[in-house]
Amino acid sequence: MGRMCVAFSLHPSSHAMAEAGSSVCGGVWPDGRAVKGSLAALFAPRTVAVVGASRDPSKVGGSVLANLQAAGFAGRVIPVNAAADTVQGLDAAPSLLAVNGPIDLAVVAVPAAAVLAALKDCAARQVSAAVVITAGFRETGPGGRAKEAELAAWLRDQKIRVLGPNCLGWIRPSRRLNVTFAPGMPRAGGIAFVSHSGALASAILDWARDRHLGFSLFASLGNQVDVNESDLLDAVAVDPETRVVVGYLEGVADGRRFFETLRAAAAVKPVVLLKAGRSAEGARAVTSHTGALAGSDQAFEAAVRQAGAVRARTIEELFDLARGLASQPLPRGRRLLVVTNGGGLGIVATDAAREAGLDPAPMDEAARARLRAVLPPTASLGNPVDLVGDADAARYGNALRAVGPTADAVLILLTAQAATDSLGVARAVLGAVRDWPIPVAAAFVGGARVAPGARALEEAGVPCYPFPEPAVATLAGMAVTAERQRDRLPVVAIPQPPEAAAHVALRRVKGRVGWSELVPLLTVYRIPAAAGEVAATPDEAAAAATRLGRPVALKVVSPDISHKTDVGGVRLGLATAAAVREAAVAMLARIRQERPAATVGGFLVQPMAPPGKELLLGLVRDVQFGPVIVVGFGGIYVEILKDTAARLAPLGLAEALAMLDELRMAPALRGARGELPVDLAALAHVIVRFSRLAADVPELAEMELNPLIAGPAGAVAVDARARLEAGGPDGHPEESGQD
Repeated sequence: MGRMCVAFSLHPSSHAMAEAGSSVCGGVWPDGRAVKGSLAALFAPRTVAVVGASRDPSKVGGSVLANLQAAGFAGRVIPVNAAADTVQGLDAAPSLLAVNGPIDLAVVAVPAAAVLAALKDCAARQVSAAVVITAGFRETGPGGRAKEAELAAWLRDQKIRVLGPNCLGWIRPSRRLNVTFAPGMPRAGGIAFVSHSGALASAILDWARDRHLGFSLFASLGNQVDVNESDLLDAVAVDPETRVVVGYLEGVADGRRFFETLRAAAAVKPVVLLKAGRSAEGARAVTSHTGALAGSDQAFEAAVRQAGAVRARTIEELFDLARGLASQPLPRGRRLLVVTNGGGLGIVATDAAREAGLDPAPMDEAARARLRAVLPPTASLGNPVDLVGDADAARYGNALRAVGPTADAVLILLTAQAATDSLGVARAVLGAVRDWPIPVAAAFVGGARVAPGARALEEAGVPCYPFPEPAVATLAGMAVTAERQRDRLPVVAIPQPPEAAAHVALRRVKGRVGWSELVPLLTVYRIPAAAGEVAATPDEAAAAATRLGRPVALKVVSPDISHKTDVGGVRLGLATAAAVREAAVAMLARIRQERPAATVGGFLVQPMAPPGKELLLGLVRDVQFGPVIVVGFGGIYVEILKDTAARLAPLGLAEALAMLDELRMAPALRGARGELPVDLAALAHVIVRFSRLAADVPELAEMELNPLIAGPAGAVAVDARARLEAGGPDGHPEESGQD
């Protein structure tokens, strides 16, 4: 679980680094795991040693040393090379042990077989942190995995913090610190970029130079033998140079810690993440609807949303949004004003805004009157405000001053016309919007003729895009970021199980279980469940229907049939005992024909549920994030509609209501076309109790209530199934024939 600390925990040999202003503090996480100490030596070292420094700048060790010198690092740089007295004009040491004076940061660029020995020298010299550039570890196969495992085992008892191995390195632009082998130095700015991919990070460095992006930190994590994405989230959250945190992730080292750390970071700064790939566990074949709908990618999505961060879908979107967040204030709401010199551009922007959830509503009459006083009669005073094709710089400036910061965000569009002076327009825009408390973005559409204006806007901190759509997407992403920061819901602690009561119902079963095993568990958590009886034969089913009262629903009980309706395993509205018996006989005959190998344990007979909306309420235990709760519209079309929302368990009531509100079919729950609304409060309470069940009972790998019938009088589960990873807590599992 994450925690944050502003103070450094300095190593005894470190010196005068406290002014760096950010790090992770030592101690323990709330669950008792040890937290290794400060990252200060990475952020603000005074002495850097390059182990494996080469006289040849084309080699990795030589390139790192050349970058340090070319960047203008003001501290002491020590090349370590056993075969040379001088390396690239600097006095060299034969080993770390031979260096005089303290060393804050070591960069290791020696062959993989020599890395552990180099780090042991670091530990002997009380070096606070190391960046291991060297590849040749787990990414290379069994031999590399063995080397990395040995390195990780040794590091567990050491104080040194290690970035890598197999990483591009680390850049702190404000300190002129570049310990990578990538050419060039990015400008200093407010974006902290953390990447699992060194190759992508190198490409982004090139891309960023052309777009005037500035970074507070540029970090490649590599194999994460020690420092991982959660460590850096903790650090940059309290880094005074960082305005926005941007990450490219391919997975997370510890899902729950990542979630807590991300939540803490997103509370104080915008965090935008791009995740690539789906884990093998998330893609595995599963037997439940819930498992099919909620793989690890949806668990990651749930964690990001619940933490208050934002997820990008493409690299371009990631940095488009970062540019806006790093340079502009967050919007107060979703009202967007568009100002353009081309009607077509304005229409495109308006369509994109509506699709992105922004509101291009018309201006009030007072604003229109002010515009009317400064614009020609041919101008359009709606939204978009069309200044028409001959608009010059003065017209743009006058229009913006007339409307002022009355919307929540403003988008300025320019397309090259015969007399367009893009630089003049840019200067007029900057003069008019200076000190506005709302975000301003631009799209200057064209080629060389609009480039001077676009460049001027970018250099002044107004993000400018080549087309309206990415500009709109950026402003929409900023609105979502603002909402998630503003509307953060309280943290819900994982509760203690209610003594052993939650487990009693599962002590005698394993594998897939069904309604009869799960009803006692639902009862413990006060989740309403429909009445019902399990009957072994058609005659017993008919008798059960008489006892329960008709009409009834009849369902096959089988551990081998997940989708009962596909094989005729569900019949509804049976009004007589004879109809029940006949339906049971026909059900058996069809199942024997279509699924002859299926084990049939009998029939579940239930009174027909009151009318309502059919929902699915499910649990999947994700390999990284633990229990994930999924709610959506259920019944037989759940996998087709895929109208679901997901969160990590346990949940609070506000989070459960937010999940329901996310569904595309949410209006149907609130009452549509004269229907009575569902009791949303009662339904949300069921979701909360189910989420606590998920957190309490680790044996449950998957579980779902489908359908969960929600109506004006509350919600009731009418069918349930689950899969247990192992036997019950008493360690003596027994077979079950129910599903």
